[in-house]
Amino acid sequence: MYHPRLYGEFYEMGLRYGNLLRDKANFVLPKISDQKTKFGLESYKELQEYYPEIVQEIRGFAEGIKDKPEKLGTFLSSLGVYDTTGQCSVFAFRNKDAVIIGRNYDMLFDFKKFTESSLIAPKEKYSYISQSDVFIGRSDGINEKGLSIAMSFVNGTEVQPGIGFHFIIRKVLENCSNTEQAVNLVQETKVASATNFLIADKSGEIAVVESAPQKSVVRRPEKHENFIYITNQFVTKEMKRFDQGGVEWSKSAERYNGLKINLKSIENMDLQKAKEILSDKCVCLNLQKEKFGTIWSVVANLNELKIERAETKPTPTNYKPETRLDWWLKKRNK
Repeated sequence: MYHPRLYGEFYEMGLRYGNLLRDKANFVLPKISDQKTKFGLESYKELQEYYPEIVQEIRGFAEGIKDKPEKLGTFLSSLGVYDTTGQCSVFAFRNKDAVIIGRNYDMLFDFKKFTESSLIAPKEKYSYISQSDVFIGRSDGINEKGLSIAMSFVNGTEVQPGIGFHFIIRKVLENCSNTEQAVNLVQETKVASATNFLIADKSGEIAVVESAPQKSVVRRPEKHENFIYITNQFVTKEMKRFDQGGVEWSKSAERYNGLKINLKSIENMDLQKAKEILSDKCVCLNLQKEKFGTIWSVVANLNELKIERAETKPTPTNYKPETRLDWWLKKRNK
């Protein structure tokens, strides 16, 4: 897993990272199909209106790798639309004095070599720690305000040229300080494909946005429950018709039930218990035949901004502390 530290103007962050990947890894953009190219180009036009700052970062990165911004933007905007391979498990639990989140990212084992955990601190935006298997876009993260967001794929019935989850998560982390702001931002976005977004903040506001091109619905914890969780399906009556299923191979229902059973059994959550849940064989994927499973796992106390991460299949003892956000906040505030 790469561990870049990116801060400053958006264009500068992109240029530095593009230069680094070109010099150290001889990075070149992968080729994509004509279908993805057409879709990605239309979506990139949407991105230019949605979040022009990210477009500046794309321009800087493209210069760094000696390629065209439109080609890079098209590639990034096509991701996760036609190949919804990733399968994930996420939860948030609110205690009286702290909110704990846990997240497993499940993907083909071959993707381990592309994973990165980044400190990103854009000028005049919130700084944050986030994980991804693609540069620039993000799959989950926690910002300096104690706001967390993580996604999980859903095999939706429609796609449309729009904004991919990678960019939605970045905009949330960089601009939102609480759950309600993040929920509103997600719901106002013209999304490209079906996705679950689990959002939590340090005040204890936790929610899931079940999002699809046709519609979105906000789901809150059930009555008398102080937790919420997602895997790879919609669960509300309103959204089930936009989910075509086909995720039995990744044990989405089993993981969902595994989270439910584990979370119901706990009165007070801490990081150690969160690690144990994410390592449970009912939640953590390890599909050897498919060469697929959990390739990173994150737990965090949002009130203390205490973050720990396992950069492979998680166990209760293989997480390491993440200290870069604390380092940056101290550096910035000097």
